[in-house]
Amino acid sequence: MRRYPAFFSAHGYHLLDNRMWLVLTTLFLLCCQVQIGQATDTPQPIQIAITPCTEIIKTFKEFQPIVAYLEQQLRQPITLVVPKDFNEFERFAKEERADFFFQAPHTYVRLAHFYNREMLLKALTPEGETRHRGVIIVRNDSPMQQLEDLKGKYIIFGAQNDMAKSLSAQHLLASKGISLERDLSGYKHNGSCESIALNVFLKSADAGAICDYSFNHINKPKEVSESDIPSGQLRILAQTEELPTWVFAARSGGDIGLVSRVNEALTALTPKSEGHEEILESAEVGGFVKARDSDYDEVRKILLLVR
Repeated sequence: MRRYPAFFSAHGYHLLDNRMWLVLTTLFLLCCQVQIGQATDTPQPIQIAITPCTEIIKTFKEFQPIVAYLEQQLRQPITLVVPKDFNEFERFAKEERADFFFQAPHTYVRLAHFYNREMLLKALTPEGETRHRGVIIVRNDSPMQQLEDLKGKYIIFGAQNDMAKSLSAQHLLASKGISLERDLSGYKHNGSCESIALNVFLKSADAGAICDYSFNHINKPKEVSESDIPSGQLRILAQTEELPTWVFAARSGGDIGLVSRVNEALTALTPKSEGHEEILESAEVGGFVKARDSDYDEVRKILLLVR
């Protein structure tokens, strides 16, 4: 009987077929490994949560330049989250749903145990200071000249848990023996600094509590201010004690290397560097510097006094 070459024989064909399947299977597995490797190498987005000082959409827009800057410096995508209120922000911290948190001093004090307290940053004011004050403002033509004149008047404060434009302002009134419930005709907690100032200007309130740097911005000549309030129409009746500025904190247990890189990028932001001024102005900060947990002990004392 004529013998065919092995690769034409039935037995030989099956050997070739099995080898082909082995080659194809090996190639398939190699492709899968490459794809898995690529997926692993793709940086995961860094989550940054911010407590809104004003409207959520406005806060989101204000911090987009900083997000773009960090993405460029870190070569890693960043997701910015603005929780609707303190309770939601607290859930983000408790459930580790963000890597970094930018918050007002009173919020930091309440949630400090969720953060890496050895690698904190604090924001500078637009004037480059690490401390600021709350101020109680009235119309420039108001007859009120001292805090005691607020008795029988209507006042607007910031959010109930806000340090500069609520808690410290109430502490200031209490130091002069003024009770919100007993001595005022009424009060409410509502709005941003701009909104509070506008209500005072429109005589919807006799006085309001806002941040000092917001007052400085509102009272600037209109060619350098976007405020709807004419300059020089408001004045400061009284000011609170000095307070530390906002805190940028990493979650406890986060990647130390990542925290170092983010902190290094933020502390490199300075109004004197090309392109940085617009980034900082948008977020209404003057830069970032290292902070210590003990910098916020006075905030803890005020919280105890007003509770």
